[in-house]
Amino acid sequence: MLLGIDIGTTHSKVGLYSPDGSILSQGKLRNPKGIVGGFEHYLAEELWQGLADLIRETLESSRQEVKALAISSMGETGLLLDTSGKIVYPMIPWNDFRAQTQCEQLVERIPAETWFRITGLHPNPIHSIFKWVWLQQQQPDLWQKGAIWLSSADFIRYKLCGEQHMELSQATRTMAYDVRQRAWSEELLELVELPSGFLPPLADASQQVGEITATAASLTGLSAGTPIYAGGHDHVCASLASGVVGAGIGLDSMGTAEGLTFGFQGTPDPSAFQGFCVGPHVVKDHTYLMGGLYSSGGTVAWFKDLFELTSFEELLELIAPINPGESPFFVPHFFGAAPPFSKPDAKAAFLDVEPGHGKAHFARAVYEGIAFEIRRHIEAFETLSQSSLELLRVVGSSSHNQLWMHLRSAILARRLELTQNPDMVTLGAALIAGIGSGIYEDAQDAIRSSFRAGEVFEPDPDWQASYEPLYQRYKRLVTALTE
Repeated sequence: MLLGIDIGTTHSKVGLYSPDGSILSQGKLRNPKGIVGGFEHYLAEELWQGLADLIRETLESSRQEVKALAISSMGETGLLLDTSGKIVYPMIPWNDFRAQTQCEQLVERIPAETWFRITGLHPNPIHSIFKWVWLQQQQPDLWQKGAIWLSSADFIRYKLCGEQHMELSQATRTMAYDVRQRAWSEELLELVELPSGFLPPLADASQQVGEITATAASLTGLSAGTPIYAGGHDHVCASLASGVVGAGIGLDSMGTAEGLTFGFQGTPDPSAFQGFCVGPHVVKDHTYLMGGLYSSGGTVAWFKDLFELTSFEELLELIAPINPGESPFFVPHFFGAAPPFSKPDAKAAFLDVEPGHGKAHFARAVYEGIAFEIRRHIEAFETLSQSSLELLRVVGSSSHNQLWMHLRSAILARRLELTQNPDMVTLGAALIAGIGSGIYEDAQDAIRSSFRAGEVFEPDPDWQASYEPLYQRYKRLVTALTE
């Protein structure tokens, strides 16, 4: 059997799969957080202990032997360790903007266009390299004690096998990786004056990077010596499990944040896709393009909590009677506008508000605004790639609400296809382990063996016709707002 682990923004999950993609057992935990030095951080040791217990519980409920495992996680999140592996500075969340000043300082030294040409990313304080400079400037004593930076996936993998590596799609998110050279960028590392060995060795997604140690075996219930493979970035792992590796198909991964991922073969010059994030896919010799929202489900949760609603179901019941065109517009730029419309200082906003608008109208506007913004991203991809997106596969817990999917299909004016598996990220990590261990010949074999399509949503003609002029107005409003 194959084990996939996913460290998400809000929850971490474990899934045990058979080679045909059937889920045998699964579990999740809420990621532990705490305030350190006035900032919120993940509590890495508590996260490790929680995951170790969760793995044990997952295995005990299935009584199946794990042949191989891999880990996926959010990008940009990481922590500083000393030479003994002790935590020097806690795990900084990916959506932490403390390094805004440091980002601006470095862009003054190297233009944003050069950063994008090297890394495939637009300068943004969420990326790890700016957090390193923040640590240098704001925590110099702790910085001097630090020996290595690990992502959240790297840290859990280190606790499992005692080895330190960083997978390529994760390395991209540091903004210190050269996407064309497929190596750490010497120019950028010199710019921020990193000490030797600060970044771990790089690893392909399906490369074996270690084996479960005796200590980890005693904590997790995994057998000592079980091979562990590198894994990858959560959205990219989900794209593998969803079969999104070629033209004409995209992945919409709906979580706290929302990622649009597209895949194709080869390693292009990032400038050909100006705007989108560009990086190495977990599928060998493939590249991903990524856009999306820094806050999607997180924005919905914000609204629910702000108005003290008891559940997301109550929120969706609230918006059901509202018709297209009856709500104000909502621009969902919490944490800034994400690629391909990068603007870190952009703000969320309600527009065209009228006296008759109430809680239900504002709630509907939140859902509509998220979908309007995703459509902008899809159209930008089609323009840059000179291709049409024929199918959008949608994954994540939010995708299983009928009203939300019907509304989204009408606004996007596209066919949406769900997947039968409830968690494509842990499945993607498990498939990577299966590719690495030889259970599958390659990525296409893994997809053929495991993918099962779910429910399909076609745009409602009446809703689509109603939303088209509203979307055109949304584009004009958001353009004016972010200029």
